Amino acid sequence: MMEVDNDENYVLNKARSALKTNSVSAKAWMIMAKTLYPNNFGVQFEAYKNEKNAGNVKEAGRCFTDLIEKFQQVPEFWEEINAVTQALRTESELDAQKQFLSEMFKHLSTEVQHKLLLITADHCEDTQEHCKLLLLLLQKFPSSISSHGMGLIETLLSAEKHNVSGNQPVNKYRELLICDLIPLLNKDGCILDLSPKLIFKLLHKAIEYHLFVLWGYICNKKDDSKQKSEDSWSNLYKTFEFVCHQLHWEKFLPSFSTNWCKDTYWAKILNLIQSPTFNMEDTQSHKQITYAVAIFLLYCLYQYLYCLNIENVPGQNYPAYLLVQGFLDASFPAFSSDPIASMSAKRRKSTDCNNTEPVVVTIEPKTLKAIIPNFTMAVKCWDLLHSADQLNREFIKLSGALNLEHWLSTFLVDHLIYKDKHEDVLRRLENDSGYPQLPKLILKAQAFFLQRNYIRSYDNIREALQLLPETTGETCENLIIGGNQRHLHFLPLTRVAIIQFLAKFILHGIRANGFKTDMSVGHCFVLMQMDWPNEENFLPMLIQEICKTRTFYYLPFQTYIIEIDILEELAFLWNSQNGQITYEILPNMLTRRIGTRGADKGIREEIKHAIKGQIEKVHDPIHELIRQFLLQEQTHISVSLL
Repeated sequence: MMEVDNDENYVLNKARSALKTNSVSAKAWMIMAKTLYPNNFGVQFEAYKNEKNAGNVKEAGRCFTDLIEKFQQVPEFWEEINAVTQALRTESELDAQKQFLSEMFKHLSTEVQHKLLLITADHCEDTQEHCKLLLLLLQKFPSSISSHGMGLIETLLSAEKHNVSGNQPVNKYRELLICDLIPLLNKDGCILDLSPKLIFKLLHKAIEYHLFVLWGYICNKKDDSKQKSEDSWSNLYKTFEFVCHQLHWEKFLPSFSTNWCKDTYWAKILNLIQSPTFNMEDTQSHKQITYAVAIFLLYCLYQYLYCLNIENVPGQNYPAYLLVQGFLDASFPAFSSDPIASMSAKRRKSTDCNNTEPVVVTIEPKTLKAIIPNFTMAVKCWDLLHSADQLNREFIKLSGALNLEHWLSTFLVDHLIYKDKHEDVLRRLENDSGYPQLPKLILKAQAFFLQRNYIRSYDNIREALQLLPETTGETCENLIIGGNQRHLHFLPLTRVAIIQFLAKFILHGIRANGFKTDMSVGHCFVLMQMDWPNEENFLPMLIQEICKTRTFYYLPFQTYIIEIDILEELAFLWNSQNGQITYEILPNMLTRRIGTRGADKGIREEIKHAIKGQIEKVHDPIHELIRQFLLQEQTHISVSLL
């Protein structure tokens, strides 16, 4: 502490001695000391400490005011100044001393408060601490934004540029800029003297920062991920609101809240574009549409990808669900849900040059039904951004600046599937080395199947069957639906569902090729079991084929056919025809074929015994049986697909 003269020291000692026995007398001595020696730091600081130790907030505030006016350069007083600002920055976690300092600050005059924060910021040599103190100044005194807001933006941008190496969008300077400063500037609502270039730079940095954080929530979901993601999106839209305000864009564009409606927001976007006053050639007009729709697209994509990955098991590097082409059966009742169609004809005309037919999209379980509207809305956003050259060029620049490849990788493939462009799906999968292998093989099998290249499809199926996950899962109820519209389905990437889906390619491929041999009929019997009874309408066709040829030669019968309904139908057919149909389903029957007269009763008993033995296998896991069949019977299956 600063040394005091003998007279001053005498008065202080009297005050200290009295403080032990008589607080009123001690205070009188301190008032005398302050009055006699107003320019002595030791006396003034002693008076402040006495009031502070006594818990007198107002009196301590008056003493602190005197000190800051006269002694702000004294090192010992700087320790107290720093203690006050530290208390202000940690108001949620205060001990008794910090609580006192925070309360004392409130009793300082506005002028002193402002001066305290400003000189503390100017005195700080650490850039991050300097920025935090200036931010505290702006929070306490919004009127200072016009004076210090622009400088703080430039300081944070410069600090990030010179102190953060590489592309690290999440850093301490960016966090202060995006999460603290810009929301504060937006809250004040003032128009700053910022160039459009700087405004877009701030928006890019905000989008990049939040997308990096949000991607972590997709990949590493925790209990609080949902709330944190909502906070992150809310913060991003506050930044967008700030940008819209600075550039005088449409007020509804950043109208994001917990109660918003995506369809209503989308309708407003379309109404703006279709407005007679909207000019796509005007730079500001198409820029505001591009940025608004791009952020909306990313929001829908986040919801979509989060749901796709919500059931991932640890270590799984692909989504829990995969968009695939579903199957239709005219004999099934029409699907009960309304088709999720594209935009109305009027809107399609102006926003989507690829008029697509209505599509039914299904998913199981119903708890994840939010996947569908988020995906279809993302499709609409993507199509709009590519519907005009001006929007397309602007979006290409934006996506390049933000490195959106990993955000778009899954969606772009799904978008092509949605648009029924399976040749493009193949090209994209071949060029995307980062696309997960199992989903890639499934989609390639699907694309080749739809091109009627059944052998190439089967090649990819066999590869996929070698990479199946351990999660068993269940068969999909809505993989086949009724109607004549396009059907897409979000396939669970579980062992059973994948085998169910892939088996249908082979089943339908053989059916499309016609039943060239008894082996083709037998293969169909085997494959039908995977999705029984959904495939039971196919059974009469196979029975009719046997009746037509009067033979059924299928030696793998005992290995692969165990579905009781199919076995009973085959037994009934054989019995009803009184032996007029020849069955060769057992290895030892090659030399003892049942003749048209059915004379060999021993063979009859063998067939009955064989069918009975198959019925006893009915509880074997059918999905593993089908997987074994598809892997081990390659030669015979391939012949049926040629």
